[in-house]
Amino acid sequence: MADDRPAPGSHDRSTPSGTLETSSATLFEAMLAARDAPGGNVDSGDRSDVRSTARYGFYRALMSGTVLLPVPPNHFEEARAALEAAVNDEQEVEISVMLARDPDGQPVNVLFGSTAALAAWSPVGSANLPLPARIAFSNLAANGLPAILDPAGPIPYRFEPEEVAALAAGQLPGTREPLFADIRRGSLIVRLPGPETIELERALAASLRETAVRAAYLVESETGGEARLLLGLVGDGEASAMVDVPAGTDVVWLEEPLLSNVRAVADPFFQRRG
Repeated sequence: MADDRPAPGSHDRSTPSGTLETSSATLFEAMLAARDAPGGNVDSGDRSDVRSTARYGFYRALMSGTVLLPVPPNHFEEARAALEAAVNDEQEVEISVMLARDPDGQPVNVLFGSTAALAAWSPVGSANLPLPARIAFSNLAANGLPAILDPAGPIPYRFEPEEVAALAAGQLPGTREPLFADIRRGSLIVRLPGPETIELERALAASLRETAVRAAYLVESETGGEARLLLGLVGDGEASAMVDVPAGTDVVWLEEPLLSNVRAVADPFFQRRG
């Protein structure tokens, strides 16, 4: 079925979605961060922490990526045809999806962040359709039901109907705030830096060992014909670091889609084990 998957991000090329594998890894890290945040529980039922960095990161990672919707076997071709007919997110996409029942016996939507999570739940013979999450949630919001992400694990999460509707509208649930801030779009080229940065990487790795930074990348970025070094850091909302970098170096916390772009060309020069 891999050959039948729509190209990631094909429905709105200005808002790319990563491959399912990249999306799954990013989403799992975000869910772990939300679950393990002080006083946090990614599916505690308490949405009072909606503005917390960890939960906000979970929502953003989810809606930046790709999810799997289970499709009845006799509806797969119909669903794929409907998806291929949509050229952007402004068009309505009607797809027949499988429903499940929650512990109280009530109907509920189900979706999955990885093939492993789907395989742990999927009834024999069911098909699935990989979709950019923003399209999947627009489809799920139409029936007004709650939705459960990865009902068989590794970390189940139940979205209440109002949560599904907010995400479908591009809003942070429980608020009217946009999930993604409007940004000025432009072309950014990311490539490996030259060998002269090896000593800089060693010095930076030594200074990062005493921090909560999980990984660090050093690349060269170019925009508008201007090339600069870019130090990209990966960590949860509580992480902080003080680094000494050459003048003209950009230091950023990497989030999608830039994180995937950087990972595509460079390996981390620093990565915390365990």
